[in-house]
Amino acid sequence: MATRVPVKSILKHQNSTTPRLTPEETKAEKDRHNYAIALAHAHRIQDQKDWEARILKAIEVLIEYPSSTPFTSEEANSFTTLVQHFQPSDLDALIEERVIDRKCGYALCGNAPRSVTMGREVEWKVGKGGKDFCSKTCARKSAYVKTQLSEIPAWERQPGVHSTVILHEDDRSKVEQQTQSQNLEKESQQSAATAKLTNDNELALERGEQAASFRPKQVMTDRIVEKAATVYKPLSSMSRAIISSTAIEGYEPRGVKPKAGGEKDDSDSNDEDDDEEKAEQARVEANEDD
Repeated sequence: MATRVPVKSILKHQNSTTPRLTPEETKAEKDRHNYAIALAHAHRIQDQKDWEARILKAIEVLIEYPSSTPFTSEEANSFTTLVQHFQPSDLDALIEERVIDRKCGYALCGNAPRSVTMGREVEWKVGKGGKDFCSKTCARKSAYVKTQLSEIPAWERQPGVHSTVILHEDDRSKVEQQTQSQNLEKESQQSAATAKLTNDNELALERGEQAASFRPKQVMTDRIVEKAATVYKPLSSMSRAIISSTAIEGYEPRGVKPKAGGEKDDSDSNDEDDDEEKAEQARVEANEDD
């Protein structure tokens, strides 16, 4: 006799220990659930609006490109960074805005489009898409960038995942050449600055302005020091203040015998000296006798 397997019910059995919710609590739980859903949708809509505003700002910036002819490497890098968030339709909007501004549809070209240079018959000569560019080359470069853009909107992509956009081979070679020339220019400027600094240090070392010099900060100084005035010792007797042609400010240099205005000779001066010595000796003897 076969054993019968009990049939398991597909209905969920309520746990007898789970408390039953009151109608008010059920309504509050439902409201919280609806609020969470509405908040998620609000965040999604706000994120979409933020991305649309960012793309619109990028289009406004790229309308003014390039600032010079040819374009710079900084502008090329900025262009690839901005359009990686674009959809193909966004690039078409950029081309349309540039044509309205009488510029080539390719953002790195500053020439006028053929719709401006060739007149009304341009469309049947070059085609509908070719009239927005100045040449077939720019149209080909723009199509090369457009094929790399994603059809998925930026707000629906995974965070941090965007299209990797590279320029056409012709533009990449130009960017590489500009980068090499800029690097060489920077190296030359750095070497010139280093050489100038070395020369300045050597000159400062020669002037004694460096701490490693023999007399630092003693040759070149910003302080002014007055020289002390020389004090001359006056003559002991007015009789010796004889004015002569060799006297300097009333003082006779050493080793030079002064001559009076009457130009006394050597014999007269010697006699006077002897008389003075004798008178002095006589006064000394008189004092000793006392």
